[in-house]
Amino acid sequence: MKRNFEYKLCNWCLERQNVKSYSPNEIVENCQICQGFESQIGKICKNVLQATKDYRYDTFQIGLTLDHSFYDNEDKFRSRFKIRGKENIKTSILRDIRKKFSKLSNKRVDSSSPDITINLQIGKKFETIVNMSSKTMVLCGRYIKTKKLKVTIKDSRIGDCLELNQHHIENVLKRKLSDLLQSDSITYWPLGKEELRSLVLGNGRPFYVSIKNSKIFNLKENFSIRSSGLVFNIKERLPTYPAAPPFYIKKVKALVSVSDKIVTLDFDFIHDAGIMLVEFVAQRGKNWKFVYDMQGKLKSPRKFELTMICDNGFPIRKFIDGRGSASPCLSDLIHKECSCDYFDIMNIVSEDDCQVWE
Repeated sequence: MKRNFEYKLCNWCLERQNVKSYSPNEIVENCQICQGFESQIGKICKNVLQATKDYRYDTFQIGLTLDHSFYDNEDKFRSRFKIRGKENIKTSILRDIRKKFSKLSNKRVDSSSPDITINLQIGKKFETIVNMSSKTMVLCGRYIKTKKLKVTIKDSRIGDCLELNQHHIENVLKRKLSDLLQSDSITYWPLGKEELRSLVLGNGRPFYVSIKNSKIFNLKENFSIRSSGLVFNIKERLPTYPAAPPFYIKKVKALVSVSDKIVTLDFDFIHDAGIMLVEFVAQRGKNWKFVYDMQGKLKSPRKFELTMICDNGFPIRKFIDGRGSASPCLSDLIHKECSCDYFDIMNIVSEDDCQVWE
């Protein structure tokens, strides 16, 4: 076993040990515990700064994997002098690296929810590997669609139209956000769907988007993305997705064709319908949506404009066309076969909005 004077320590390690019974003959840089680690901290921090140069962030956290030899050196010394309960070499290194890097980068340490997490692997000869990950970012916003999409599809079923439209909008947003935020992992969650030829006006349709492994975090609030008749207005950055989808109401205008000529009594049935609960039957089961108001306006002897205020997610075409999947449907109300030529979303508002429908 080494005698007291045989240990050569640097002042950095000696202060951490705080051993009153041991005074080395000299303070050295080539310390037998840290091997001169203190002099390497500045270089390591510059390496980290270089590795993070493409990231735009405000907060960070640093983790450390240290070669076992540093622990072994310190454990031997502490065993010799029966030292317990003192700060170990890893804690000391981490504190100094975080402090130094914060000063170099002008960024803030955040141990609870940092924008980026930096993981360092430091070898016996101070060789350093820097790995980084960024936290998931959730954005909420609304999109407006001012142009009808012209896409030819082989199967014109309603479900295909809805899915194709959603995929198109999703792909546009993902591509734009990926370029802006330098992320290759984006998840899109719209609150409702509409068809390719449907407009979305007013406040727009609400949506959420989850972004992983982004290099850009210090975003400006309330920014917009535009592309070929689509406007995505990003409203807010959230800590996570909402536990349940918020409740919204929408206003819709549809052009309806009927099998027989329209008479005044048909509009009376529509205007007097009041608040209705409509049952929809699908393969996954039944669901129910409310209609709060309906108004009709004659366009030609066999066509009229139907204005509806209803729950967001209300299947407009199924309600108008009927097809046995909606009860009651529009055909039941006016006793004529109806079909939906097209419909547009005029506005979508939350139940808390005190808004007058225009």
